[in-house]
Amino acid sequence: MGIGIGHGIGRRRSGAPRAIGALGAVAALLCSSSAYAQQAEPGYAQQSVSVAPGGAFVGGFERLANGNWALFDGNAVVELSPQDGSFVRTLFTPPSFAFGAFLVNSPDGTKLYFGDSNNNEIWEIDLATLHAGVVLTIKFPYDLAFDPQGRPYVSYAFSLVGGSHVALCDFANDSYDDVVDSPAASGPLVFDPNGDLYCCTPDSSSFPPPLDASEVWRVAAADLAAAIGPSSFDITQGTLLGVVDGAYAMALDEGGDLLLSDANQGTLVELDPTDGSERLLATAGPFTAFLYARYEPATHGTFEPWQPAEGGALLAVRSDFFSLTEVTRVTPARPHLSVNPASPIPVGSFDLDVTGATPNGVALLFVCNGVAPELTVRHRTWKAPLFFALDFAGLQVVPLLLDGDGAYHEPLDNPGLAGLDLAAQLLTADSVAGPFRGTSEPLVVTLQ
Repeated sequence: MGIGIGHGIGRRRSGAPRAIGALGAVAALLCSSSAYAQQAEPGYAQQSVSVAPGGAFVGGFERLANGNWALFDGNAVVELSPQDGSFVRTLFTPPSFAFGAFLVNSPDGTKLYFGDSNNNEIWEIDLATLHAGVVLTIKFPYDLAFDPQGRPYVSYAFSLVGGSHVALCDFANDSYDDVVDSPAASGPLVFDPNGDLYCCTPDSSSFPPPLDASEVWRVAAADLAAAIGPSSFDITQGTLLGVVDGAYAMALDEGGDLLLSDANQGTLVELDPTDGSERLLATAGPFTAFLYARYEPATHGTFEPWQPAEGGALLAVRSDFFSLTEVTRVTPARPHLSVNPASPIPVGSFDLDVTGATPNGVALLFVCNGVAPELTVRHRTWKAPLFFALDFAGLQVVPLLLDGDGAYHEPLDNPGLAGLDLAAQLLTADSVAGPFRGTSEPLVVTLQ
């Protein structure tokens, strides 16, 4: 017996230093027993492009101001096209063997900084002239970050034991001032717009390290300022935001969430600093690691699951250290609503399909006579906006129960509606009480 959806349609029932950290990642991969293929988690999508020959030992990755990528491929710092990873130009070739630690843009995007943990140097590369020179000599540099005032800070360590430090750099005078001390190995750095510093203290006691062994800390801007000069700040006096399995690299999105790559477990995760909750974004696949990571700002929506693809992107270097070197681009992905056959739908049966929605969740199918300008709705149960593009006059709502893959399928009947145009859009949620996660693109069909 059919259940009406309106308009005469019938429903039918159906059934350490960077060098050491990278070597440790290799060891961890060899010990890994993960059986997961490379995949994005529900609410996200991913695409990968090759950026270097298999076996290239990547020592830094950055997204340049012009939108291209910079990569140290083990021999030189090269500029690449993000469309297909193709070579654009060589930016810098070290004069001797270098073990790359990082590539970081200057705040104005005109210079690029390259950390070499083999020769204990930080190079400054002018992207207009390609002139390069050493601006700081420092033991085992790991990561570099600029505060909102444009001042550079570097994480480094004198050796594999004895802890690590974060130092304020004076590139003009080849000097630095320790401002943060840590009992753990060096880790990635990032600043928020308020000047608070985020640091990670990875566990390097074993490879792979124990789960949840890397701590994520925040040092308030005021504490950092007070540590400039003869004193320094103990990282354990900062705010512990959460623990993760590993922290090779770290980025910050517009919503204040921390995005981390874990080379040991081969994952990308999001950490909410307000409550320490952790969300898995993507897995690299068996015997494969995610290394360097950079965030590409959103142009529409936010970097949360089931948002538009323009809601930001996490770029991460993916490598097995032997046969592949890629950059994986992880973006939000909206649920997808489709019909088969495609519009215009002839008289008779057709199929309604939902894919990519919330697993084991609930969806609300909105049906109306037309499409309207997009409306952005913010709500209390989820921090990301919802986007609607339907004419709410005459709107009908049909609840759907989603399966474990976030999918729904049902055969429907078109009794013959003489060219009626309908628009539909899907709202996906964890349950009928929310949180409501995101909406599909509107689907417009003609029923003949």
